[in-house]
Amino acid sequence: MGNGGRFRGTGENPCAWKTGMRPEEKGKRRMAAFCLWQEGRICYHGSVCMDDEKPLKRADLRKRAEEKAAELAAEGMELHPVTASGRNLAKKFWGKEWMKSLAACEVYGMRLAPGRTYLRYGCVLDVKAVPGRIDALVMGEHLYEVRVHAAPPDEEALARLRARCAGHIGSWIDLLKGNLSPELLEILCDPEGGLFPAPEEWRFSCSCPDWADLCKHASAVLYAFGVMLDEQPELLFTLRGMDASALIPKAPEAVPGGEDALDKDAGSLSDMFGIRLD
Repeated sequence: MGNGGRFRGTGENPCAWKTGMRPEEKGKRRMAAFCLWQEGRICYHGSVCMDDEKPLKRADLRKRAEEKAAELAAEGMELHPVTASGRNLAKKFWGKEWMKSLAACEVYGMRLAPGRTYLRYGCVLDVKAVPGRIDALVMGEHLYEVRVHAAPPDEEALARLRARCAGHIGSWIDLLKGNLSPELLEILCDPEGGLFPAPEEWRFSCSCPDWADLCKHASAVLYAFGVMLDEQPELLFTLRGMDASALIPKAPEAVPGGEDALDKDAGSLSDMFGIRLD
């Protein structure tokens, strides 16, 4: 991780155990680790990555976020905030699968947990997805600009995915609603070669002072994107820079019902997701 698990300015990790350490000292360090985890300051498997941002109470998080959102709106900025509540942040298929893919990224360890808190308390003020990138504004002690890059799959990987999916996806609606066979869903959600970016394909940048590869603000953006997939599953293909139509049979005879079925799917999809398909 960014600073090797050291405190900025001191060069010492107060959670680390040392040879010959007395039991009471180990207990103190366990408690220090727990407190740092609650504050969102523990990186991967207990390594510490301090930033200069003062820990905020949850009520303060919401208040600061609401005040900043009102300020930006008064300045004429059009925001696209994302928030969520409850234990399960996503409710529909692709959103849930995105959350599962994040949970499987052990490389990020405890750095993901504070991001969920920031999302639940309305700190993600603006999110926009474009091919290969998510741009966002997240409120903490200050307003931070976050950019999340996801390397697009190479042509060879895309060709393999198309070959594995060939003839098995009947329509846009089936794809975006996740109404597919378990075998096909396993292919699409495969951590290696599926639709979701692998951990090594992510790159994060944030204007906050946190030295970690993944700060809590970027973590909040990852979760916010998963929530967005509930209502706009096509954003997954946008992020990956993929043409989803490559996975759909183009010949009318390849779809039960022929051209009428394709026209019906396009109209239903436009109504369901508020997008236009030509």
